[in-house]
Amino acid sequence: MARMRRVVSRRFDFARSVRARAAIAALHVATAALVACLPIDPAQALFGAWLALACGARAARDIDGTIAGLIVRSDGTIVALGTDGRARPGRLVAGSVALAGYAAVAWCADGERRARLIRVPADRLAPDALRELRVLLRYATSGEEAGLPDSHAPASISAPLSALARPRSRCT
Repeated sequence: MARMRRVVSRRFDFARSVRARAAIAALHVATAALVACLPIDPAQALFGAWLALACGARAARDIDGTIAGLIVRSDGTIVALGTDGRARPGRLVAGSVALAGYAAVAWCADGERRARLIRVPADRLAPDALRELRVLLRYATSGEEAGLPDSHAPASISAPLSALARPRSRCT
């Protein structure tokens, strides 16, 4: 008789990312200063600087995206909770990254072929919640079907999630 695998799910509600907004602001202000210093017509330099600042303002406004939270399940399914109140069910796909201070969730909505990416910097979740998201991502994409591990260690070293998130090599 086959044992049914217990599915673990966890909801993650995102906060606004202050670090990402600060990085975008700094990069666009620096770009505007560089464009203003170019040896071109002053009107063109002023327009280029204004354009860089306008693009930065739009990027800072849209940095958090349309996803307000996630429900991640250990069987690889996901529900993206939109800022408009809609829930979008889907599944995890190859390309998710789970690092110490950053997670990127690659997922595909049900009925769609295009994969989406949700970026989760460290300041969008509490440290414990980010750790739990990383554990669930690693476990859900590990391919182990034997059931829940005693800890997240066996699942997190069974298969890398991407080229950036390789398991640590053992010292000999």
